[in-house]
Amino acid sequence: MKKIIVCILGAVLAVSVGGFAAACKKDGEAVELKDRAAWTVNSPDGSITAVMTFGADGQLTYTVEKDGRRVIEPSLLGMDIEEDDFNVTTVYAVNSRRITGSYENKSGKSREVTYDCNETTVTFKAWEFYLDVTMRCYDDGYAFRYGIRAIDGSSGVMTVADEKTEFALPEKSNLWAQEYVSINPLLGEFFAYEVPYNRRSASGLVDEYLAMPVLYRVGSSDIYSLITESELVGSGFYGSYLKSPSEKPNSGVLKTEHTPAGCKLDDNQVEYPFESPWRVGITGDMKTVNESELVEKVYDDVEYWKPDNYDELTDEEKEIYNYDWVEADVSAWNWLIHSDTAQNDFTMQYEYVDLAAEMGWGYTILDGGWNAGFDAVQFQAFMDYAAQHNVKVIVWCNALSDFANGNADILRSKLEMWASYGVAGIKIDFFDGQNATNPKHQGEDIDTIKWYETIYQETARLKMIVNCHGSNKPTGERRQYPHVINREAVMGNEMKTVSADVTVNQMFTRNVIGPTDFTPVVNPFTDGLTAAHQMALSVLYESGTPSMADYSETYMNEDIYEFYKAIPSLRDKTLFLSGKPDEYYIGAVLSGGEWFVGGINSVLESDVSVGFSFLGDGEYKAELFTDDQSGKKTVRTEMTVRKGDILDLSLLERGGFAMRLVPVK
Repeated sequence: MKKIIVCILGAVLAVSVGGFAAACKKDGEAVELKDRAAWTVNSPDGSITAVMTFGADGQLTYTVEKDGRRVIEPSLLGMDIEEDDFNVTTVYAVNSRRITGSYENKSGKSREVTYDCNETTVTFKAWEFYLDVTMRCYDDGYAFRYGIRAIDGSSGVMTVADEKTEFALPEKSNLWAQEYVSINPLLGEFFAYEVPYNRRSASGLVDEYLAMPVLYRVGSSDIYSLITESELVGSGFYGSYLKSPSEKPNSGVLKTEHTPAGCKLDDNQVEYPFESPWRVGITGDMKTVNESELVEKVYDDVEYWKPDNYDELTDEEKEIYNYDWVEADVSAWNWLIHSDTAQNDFTMQYEYVDLAAEMGWGYTILDGGWNAGFDAVQFQAFMDYAAQHNVKVIVWCNALSDFANGNADILRSKLEMWASYGVAGIKIDFFDGQNATNPKHQGEDIDTIKWYETIYQETARLKMIVNCHGSNKPTGERRQYPHVINREAVMGNEMKTVSADVTVNQMFTRNVIGPTDFTPVVNPFTDGLTAAHQMALSVLYESGTPSMADYSETYMNEDIYEFYKAIPSLRDKTLFLSGKPDEYYIGAVLSGGEWFVGGINSVLESDVSVGFSFLGDGEYKAELFTDDQSGKKTVRTEMTVRKGDILDLSLLERGGFAMRLVPVK
């Protein structure tokens, strides 16, 4: 698709700001010095305004407003490095531009995405380095990042002492966040984003780490904002968390901090020239936040990754990097139900190939242990059988221990071997470092983020899709590596006691920022989620390869058979219909002309209404799945629906509903 980029270069300034105090005395009275400079950035529709201010004290701060209401109170910006003093600088240049364009997704919330923002970059000159601070405003939020480069144009390694970034939340804001707690503190700092998003008071935070994303409600308004980061992979930086500074307890201030989950070996050594990950604030009403793709839009018109020797490749080899081989589709997955059966039991694996073929799903997954006692002849026969049934095979591997804790040569060798059998992708696990002996890196330290990038590049060369498990949050990387189409980083069905208050809040937080491998089943494990709730999750969690995790015969039930045959993986559009954190969530997905609607309820019974204003003209044949009174089974109802109709439903506690709507021709 065509894109348009319009640039407007601002004036070049050279204003000295170093060495000024915030106030001076004249005739014995204190006189406040004026701010040195301020720069305002507005969203294209004018609803969001960010102001960067260079104060008399030499500090750079920013504020953000939505429709005139303060979303971010005055908060610090900036970075400290040991090689220079950014506290004593001049304003060297200011450049502004408008950025617009569009792209098509291989997988994601929408098939087609447009982006439009205003951007201002302020360049500060210190002794040896420039510091660039770039602020953007979109209609659905704001984003900013830092750049550091040597004045003489050289490259090298610098030592990052601190990132100053703060998010000062307005008074009386409530937030929903994951608190960082190591999975096994006795063995190390392990974290894989597999804990609940709990409601907190912003003013009650004291010296604790919160994982991104963090969602908060701006006071008592209907404005929400979700804070996260983007373009981490490829930045040369570590993953970041948010923490209330010890010197500012109960203040509602969250400061960006180095990841607590990693080995931290030389983890402040960063190469320059440097561009930090984007700090992103998706901002607006609940519909705006939930439908936003801002985490990926900040990549602008980025090209898909190509190897450095691309120009030397044959035409056939160059075709790889169009990524036309990337196919979003549903996966059959048996480990959750058959965890007591060895994954190298190929009798069972043949059964799930048959399931995928019957349902028209594109993939099946062989999980941990599939290659124990590896028999090449047996495996090739299995792969041939899968290929004959048009089912692609994804294999599990350990991100660290299977590849000598990060050895690219071993990675390449094993991937090439698996690809030679016809393996189409990998489900790669335990980036957090579990089960690895003395790893030099783990979690989200710099070397682990670089290891993600190496894996993405080597799999791209071999046309293999990637599903990351035991991993960090998505940070928009599928814009550059479109074959990375699934990710865990969620409290999912592997924890069989996951409850409705968890899944509801994940819709408003984790599910906003990228693909999510929750692995829904049909029949609930416990009373924590009803049957219709589980069914709705197969619609609501966005994923390029949603993993269907129940017994193979379960999907043969005539009531649900057609629904699961049609379950969407490639989306044309995703809509938020209604909901509130801690209470309920209802969303809709358009795929191939059909609409799917899912609704999930938290721990109290709810009466909800579903409006069908999003439908096209004409009638739609609808099948509705609701809970029976036990919550253990679903009840199927057929009806006809038109645009503008309203459906009223009573949802059980922890219950839900699912719908499929097919236009009547």
